[in-house]
Amino acid sequence: MRSIIKKILITLKLLEPQSTVSSEKITFPGGIVPINETQPEDVFIVGFPKSGNTVMQHIIAHLVYGVNEEVSRSMVNLITPDVYSNSHYFRFNSVCFFKSHERPQPNYKKVIYLLRDGREALLSYYHMVKNMGGDVSLNDLYEGKVNIFGGMWHEHLNEWEKNPYEADMLFIKYEDLKTNKLDVLNRLCVFLDLKRTSQELGKVLEHTSFEFMKQLEQKDDWKKMKKENNFNQGNFVRKGSLNSFKEEVPKDILKIFKEKSKNNFYNLQ
Repeated sequence: MRSIIKKILITLKLLEPQSTVSSEKITFPGGIVPINETQPEDVFIVGFPKSGNTVMQHIIAHLVYGVNEEVSRSMVNLITPDVYSNSHYFRFNSVCFFKSHERPQPNYKKVIYLLRDGREALLSYYHMVKNMGGDVSLNDLYEGKVNIFGGMWHEHLNEWEKNPYEADMLFIKYEDLKTNKLDVLNRLCVFLDLKRTSQELGKVLEHTSFEFMKQLEQKDDWKKMKKENNFNQGNFVRKGSLNSFKEEVPKDILKIFKEKSKNNFYNLQ
């Protein structure tokens, strides 16, 4: 285990490789901290499930830390931890990044919020549950009978729009990750006070494309995660579609969903 941790730190350039090790004890710059103990300057990647959180998690790993195309899922989760999958995290830098689906929290002071058409997000969630062997109906999902992180899509959006704890927020549309990702990267750089060259941004574009993300799922650590979660078929990063709900979801169900979701700042067409 100690050798694995050292290798990780060398990869992140937090520990310089040496010919000899002067001490058996390996320390972390900010220590190993409980996942719920964060700092005001930390950044949270937030969105309703299946709104692009995993893709943004990888974007941050490439954009902020400069990881290369060989990066594993384990490494990405180490440097941008999922708040639900870890009891503790390594405080590598003064600013750390976290992936979450939570509603507004007092300690979420800086937030990248991902907006996706709820009709498409729920369809993607439906396929994920099915791929994991779960039993769920489209009707129950779209009518709000299934409790997804405490409520429906429009409720999640509305609470973050109100921003009760006055977080510094950057709203990013999932659709822009598909059609105008370079603009998204530039906005992220401004929000995070990063300076990146056009070549560096090009690498991020290449290594976080939906095609590349699907290829990553062929790696052993992705296969292990899917096996542990009974993800028996299909891809976790599915199609990244924008309008497949029009073909797969009955119109009467969509009508009910649209009526429930009409009073929010995401304009459903």
